[in-house]
Amino acid sequence: MLAALSCALLTAAPAAASPTQQALLMDDNELVFGTDEEVEATFGALRELGVDTVRVDLLWHLVAPNSENQVKPSFDATNPSAYPPGQWDIYDRVVNAATRNGIGVLFTITGPAPVWASSDPAQADKLLDPNPADYGEFVTAVGRRYSGNHPDEQVRQAPPPSGLPFLPPPPAPPGPPPLILPRVSMWSLWNEPNQPGWLRPQARGGLPVSPRLYRALQDAGYAGLVASGHGGDTYLLAETAPRGSQRVQELTPMRPLLFIRELYCVNRRLRPFTGQAASDRGCPTDAAGREGFAADHPGLFQASAFAHHPYALEVPPGARDPIRDNVTLAVLPRLTKALDRIFTRYGVRRRLPVWITEYGYQTDPPDPIIGIPWRRHAAYLNEGEYMAFRYRRVRAFTQFLLVDDGPNRDYQPDDPRYWGGTFQSGLVALDGTRKPAYEAFQRPVHVSPRRTRRGRRVVIWGGNRPARAGARLKVAVEFRRRGSRRWRVVRRLTTRSRRNYVLTRLRARASGRYRLAWEAGRSRAVSVKVTGR
Repeated sequence: MLAALSCALLTAAPAAASPTQQALLMDDNELVFGTDEEVEATFGALRELGVDTVRVDLLWHLVAPNSENQVKPSFDATNPSAYPPGQWDIYDRVVNAATRNGIGVLFTITGPAPVWASSDPAQADKLLDPNPADYGEFVTAVGRRYSGNHPDEQVRQAPPPSGLPFLPPPPAPPGPPPLILPRVSMWSLWNEPNQPGWLRPQARGGLPVSPRLYRALQDAGYAGLVASGHGGDTYLLAETAPRGSQRVQELTPMRPLLFIRELYCVNRRLRPFTGQAASDRGCPTDAAGREGFAADHPGLFQASAFAHHPYALEVPPGARDPIRDNVTLAVLPRLTKALDRIFTRYGVRRRLPVWITEYGYQTDPPDPIIGIPWRRHAAYLNEGEYMAFRYRRVRAFTQFLLVDDGPNRDYQPDDPRYWGGTFQSGLVALDGTRKPAYEAFQRPVHVSPRRTRRGRRVVIWGGNRPARAGARLKVAVEFRRRGSRRWRVVRRLTTRSRRNYVLTRLRARASGRYRLAWEAGRSRAVSVKVTGR
């Protein structure tokens, strides 16, 4: 939304790029469905924020021909040039703009599917048991289009002026627009397959079904990536949602650890299913099949990382979810421990890293139902990133969204459903106001514990995301005693990580506020209460 970005952008800064810990942001409303001008303004914000990579849902039904028809048209679905003219444009635009701005792209190739790819086209349900073979052909077409060798059929002009008086004009193109589309080298296949809003049915007759559906989609999609020359790219599994229902039903979300066990054909004790239980799930029914399971499903075991969305939403990041098959951020080791034991069970000596590919909290305003105050929003995002930083298996952290979603205008503003079904987790409000989380994302800071006894140590952590990756940055830890107006330097540090993070410990002497003063900008201030010995 251009109005929102107009108020959000004030200065420009170079983007950071870490080869080991990605900083991602996802906002399809702005990047996929905006105007050319809005997309340019969005990438201006991403540069200022220091985003390394954008995650984008590449929606099958938006590109497929005759997606509302029940009968599949006759065409070579593996050939990107066989798709209707202009259908790829919104994604070509993102890839071109990202490349121009030095930002990577992670494509999640996902449903909704075209109606003709459904198991029952007569129902016109684009999420119902999509055909794996059709999906594999589509992934192949996507991979070929963004292989770095495919021509860009459109005659593209230089980026339009942003229309924002405080932004520098776009640079003049060095020559004619490129004739070849840039290469994309980061992929995941299907979004939140344990949620009925993305894949269904989740179950039939009390038996989990979505893991079997996803296993087949993943197999076909992974083969499509390999066939299109992306076998050596970054490939993420699953994109699982954090929570599920107690009862396994057709249209209820499935708990992620149950989904993972079923995906890998193991029971609650992490032993492979046998007999009828295996047959019902499409799993190997004999010893030879179990022995060859890893080889038969290479994507499940050769993935670069496991992608997960560890939202907590209504509780702080550190609150542990009491339901053992749920995986929020505070209990992320549940996920990796389960995967490690499953891999060991199949004789695979790998430990998958984790990419957090969605995370955020909704705010009030505007959402009075599940939203939290703006300043708490900033604190929770920084706390969540600090928790991810501490867990070495996490290799990426993603903010969802840049700009708040709008309300559901099918309902009146006093109806709780008015803000339901959309996310108000942006760093920028709909009217363009920057939330405190905008600066908190740029230069995160976290201090713990927030309440301690005099003489005990507090941990101070933070980062400078917009700075050049690996730069030797100087930063001062500043403290202002409660009741004082004067900030004083209590420690000087130099960054030593590729992500420009710092971590130090100080003895707490008095109540007050800490902040990080960088050479170009300061973090928000964090209060600590100190009591007597």
